[in-house]
Amino acid sequence: MPSEVLVPGLAAIVLLIIATLSIVGVIGTSMSMAVNSIRESYESSYKMSSRITIQQVNASYSGKSLEVNLTVLNNGPYPIYKFEACDLIIEYFSSSGSLKSLRLSYASDWTVERVLLVVESYGVSFTEHPLIDTGEVGLIRAHATVGDLDAAKPLKVVFATHYGSRDSRWVAVNAQG
Repeated sequence: MPSEVLVPGLAAIVLLIIATLSIVGVIGTSMSMAVNSIRESYESSYKMSSRITIQQVNASYSGKSLEVNLTVLNNGPYPIYKFEACDLIIEYFSSSGSLKSLRLSYASDWTVERVLLVVESYGVSFTEHPLIDTGEVGLIRAHATVGDLDAAKPLKVVFATHYGSRDSRWVAVNAQG
């Protein structure tokens, strides 16, 4: 009978079409995921390559108190605003000659005092403008207690943003007292 051959053949063709569409769907989804992954990787590396520049640094040391003032220029396309995720690191030589590192915490050890805006270098309080946007300069003040700093040798200041962009600068220490 023709229906005995026709029904199973039709069922086989329908199953073959469903299997083909499923494979095409899986391939399409995989390609979409791969393209999104590549795009996210590109955006992440672009943000990390966003540059910041430490323009000026000065360091004063008196007793066991170290004060560091620095200006940071945001050259990148994104504003710097997650300061609790930024790093300020001081590398210094101890009195025994070894190189030591000190990571300072935002708000308790360092703060952004002012932001110099793009227009005519006009400065505003950080409470009025709580980010460092593209082309703006942040004035940062840091304090630390360091008992074994060799003030005759320079120290290194490292600033890294929450995007992963970083800059560093060596500076001579102004020892007082």
